[in-house]
Amino acid sequence: MQSLEKGKFLHKPNKVCNFTYFINSGLVRIYYKKGDKEITDNFSAEDEWITSIYSFMQNVPDNCYIQTLEKSELISIDILQLEKCFLDFPEMERFGRMLISKYFVEQSERIISLQFHTSKERYDFFFKTARNKIQRVPLGMLASHLGMTQETLSRVRAEKSSF
Repeated sequence: MQSLEKGKFLHKPNKVCNFTYFINSGLVRIYYKKGDKEITDNFSAEDEWITSIYSFMQNVPDNCYIQTLEKSELISIDILQLEKCFLDFPEMERFGRMLISKYFVEQSERIISLQFHTSKERYDFFFKTARNKIQRVPLGMLASHLGMTQETLSRVRAEKSSF
């Protein structure tokens, strides 16, 4: 178990991400930079996993950052340990397949949401599915994750609170 302060990086661009992290406590995000703009891909909190799935699975460098947003306690597992665990314990391999399936379903939902849903619908879905994160994530990061400006997010939240 490792304990990290807010703002610490677990991964930076142009490196291979050899670890996956289980979050015992805290909040972590994955984001990318385009110029001076940060684009948040995902947030993970207690009892969730986080990694650069592309880099981790393909063993290649990528462009993402993984950063703690709160003081966090994490368990890190490197790819070699994970593969050994899968070989030694078939039930762990099944668990790994379930995690990957869950990841692909979430990514599919995210793509559909960004392409076809309104700003309000995207916010409502995040509110419904990530209630434990909504008050913990800075608005700018949440807006970028939801594919909208911070102004649009503020307007959507104001409309929601007026009901």
